[in-house]
Parts: sequence; C-alpha cells; structure tokens
Amino acid sequence: MKLIDNFNRIHDYVRISLIDKCNLNCIYCNPSNTLAKFESNKSILSYEELFRLIKILVRDLEVKKIRFTGGEPLIRKDVMKFFEMIYPLKNKYDFEIGITTNGTNLLDKLESLQSSGVDRLNISLDTLSKSKFIAITGKDLFDETISAINKAVQLGFKSVKINMVVIRNVNDDELINFLDYFKSYPVTLRFIEYMPFTGNQWDDSKFLDWNEIKSEIERKYLLTEMQSDGKISKDYFVENTKLKVGFISSISDHFCDSCNRLRITAAGQIKNCLFSNPSNVSLKTLLADETISDEIIAGFIQNSLQTKWQKHPNAHELAALNQNNMMSIGG
Repeated sequence: MKLIDNFNRIHDYVRISLIDKCNLNCIYCNPSNTLAKFESNKSILSYEELFRLIKILVRDLEVKKIRFTGGEPLIRKDVMKFFEMIYPLKNKYDFEIGITTNGTNLLDKLESLQSSGVDRLNISLDTLSKSKFIAITGKDLFDETISAINKAVQLGFKSVKINMVVIRNVNDDELINFLDYFKSYPVTLRFIEYMPFTGNQWDDSKFLDWNEIKSEIERKYLLTEMQSDGKISKDYFVENTKLKVGFISSISDHFCDSCNRLRITAAGQIKNCLFSNPSNVSLKTLLADETISDEIIAGFIQNSLQTKWQKHPNAHELAALNQNNMMSIGG
C-alpha cells in the first residue's frame, strides 16, 4: 500500500524526530527566549516503538527513505544502539537512511553511523565565522562542526549536504565565502529561505528569497541547472568546482505540488506539513499496544494523510501561528 493523499501525491519519504531537544539555541529555530514545550523522555517514542514504526513504513507502506531529525538527534541517549538496531531492517527492505544534524556531536560517531547503514548526512552550518557561530547558535562549537564535515567527506558517505539558513544582515554577506571555502569538496551547499516559526521573530526585513541568493552567488560563480525530478531543492552544478548548490524556496516559491514527505514528531504525532498542526492521536499509543496489528497502524497513517493541505499558507499567516516550534517538528 502506497501512502497517497487526496491530491495524488505519493509519500515515500518520512522524517522522524528522535528528540525535541537541542544543544544549540539557533536564532531561527530554538532561540533561548522561546516558550517551547518539550516532551518528557517518557513521552517520546521508545527505540522499540520506533523500530516497529519503521518496519511498518518500509514493509507495508513502501517508504523508500527515512531521515532522522531532532531537535538534535545525536544527543539522545544510546542513539548509536538505535542505529545498530535498525540496520537489519535496512538490509531486508532496502531503504535509505539519512540524518539531519548540527554536527556538534557527530565527529566521534561517523564511522559507526556509516557501518550502521546511514547513507546521507545533512549538516547545519550557517556561518564560517567562529564569533558569528556563537552569536547564531549560542555555543562555541564551530570547530567541532567543521571537523565533522571534513571527516564525513573523507569517509565517503553517499551524500553530504551543508544547510545554511540565510538571514539578511546576519549571514547573507557570506554566500560567496561558502562557495570559496567548499569549492574543492564533493558536497551540496543548500541555501534555505528563512521561515517563520514560533519565537524566531520572523519578518520581511530579514528575508531573502532564493533568487536574490542565487544572483549574489552568480556574481562570481557560473551555475548550471541540474535536471529536476520534482524534488524540493532547485539544484545546480557549480562550474570548475566539485560543488553542487541547492536552493530551498519554501516561502517565495513553494514546492507543495511535489511534496513526498511525511513527518512524525518525537512524541509520535503525525505532521502532514512542516507548518501544520500535529495529529491529535499519537502513534505511541498504537505502537505500544501489541494487541493492535501493524495493518491497523498502517491504515491509521494512511488515513491521517488525507487531511494534508494542497499547499501551506503564506509567510505572514505562518508567522502568526503559535504551534509551530521547529524543535518538535524536526525540519
């Protein structure tokens, strides 16, 4: 059974938040003044419940890719044992495993993650300045992040992407610097439009759309568009480098028509859209009950998808929402 919504969009990509806490306080996601409500450790999906969920997704619902997010997924206790636990599922059902991480706890885990079947790494890095890194994240962990990126590239993961959220008058002066720094790296730099979330004081004055970002880069680098397969990112080769760049235009040019992803919060609630309310019923209640069949749970997930929006509201409407704390969503 495929996961198909009312607009005939097939969902074969699921993002699962392992934890709704983070060790950083990034200004666009988890500013220190936010009033975010975090789940207790007992409220989030256990590793056993996650294992059952993943098995249902890849065996019964034809999901081809699962990405683990947070908060910061790699700060969860015994997280490496979890990746070892799901490795047999990957071997049996042949799906891709990705992680989105801030990279600060990644360096010493890279070999183990690779041997546990992790294919793809998305690493957040919003600046190449150590002082600015501290200003954006609230922590002095720039060196740890850069070291993790270097080692991930050396180990040869299937994909390493570096995610930069671009904010006017914060880091928009570093766009070309990023390409200069990484031009010999076989990675993808992804420039992400600043999105409205609870507590991040989003407004138009801080926003750059993807065309502005691209134009600034083209002052120095020649970009050649890559063939699109309906993905969320507008991707380009960067001539005379090993780089690719991608632009995530969630606000200025949404890609809702081709959305193929479903999100599950750390507490097991389904989010059909990055910006929508989570489901009222948690999958945790179902997954913890052995008398409830996998078939029933698969049907519940399929039915939940039928309320998905055709497209998300505009930026100013999103900015007015209060339930969209990035920490519990997982990006």
